[in-house]
Amino acid sequence: MDDLRNDPRYKHHESRPDLAGEHPKGDFYQAIAMLVFLAAIAFDYFYFGFGPRLNDQVNFWIRLVLGGAIAIFGGWLALYGIKIVFSEFTELPRMITQDLFSFVRHPVYLGAMIIYVGALAFTMSPLGLGVFIGVFFLYDWLAQDEEQRMEKIFGEAYLAYKSQVPRWLPRLRG
Repeated sequence: MDDLRNDPRYKHHESRPDLAGEHPKGDFYQAIAMLVFLAAIAFDYFYFGFGPRLNDQVNFWIRLVLGGAIAIFGGWLALYGIKIVFSEFTELPRMITQDLFSFVRHPVYLGAMIIYVGALAFTMSPLGLGVFIGVFFLYDWLAQDEEQRMEKIFGEAYLAYKSQVPRWLPRLRG
């Protein structure tokens, strides 16, 4: 493992041979989505004024605490998922099914979307909400693309995993 940590193939996540599922332009698409989302909120606030009018309906501190708590949870989920994915170095692709990945198939993407929800709870931006719906479809498309890649590599094992673990919302287990 220490030898692999210093291997140049492992310097960037796009070139790691043990990570099999990521869309090659996924990071770029996510960055564009975040910029469009932030621009929509700014446009909403400074041009339309919907956000400020809605903000008057809910106390600032309630929005701050609620939005902040949601965003912090989403950040934790995304970062913990990233830690799980990138902490182990192997020569061959591996299928991660433990920890967060035993509850949802895409905890990193889910965490990112929860951060958006936290921002929406704080800003109460209708235009931001509209963009967020598009962001959800982007993440769902990226997840489906990655799942197709994983199916090609892991075959029946990945199909069995998919049948047991939901893509976005964890099942309530007894």
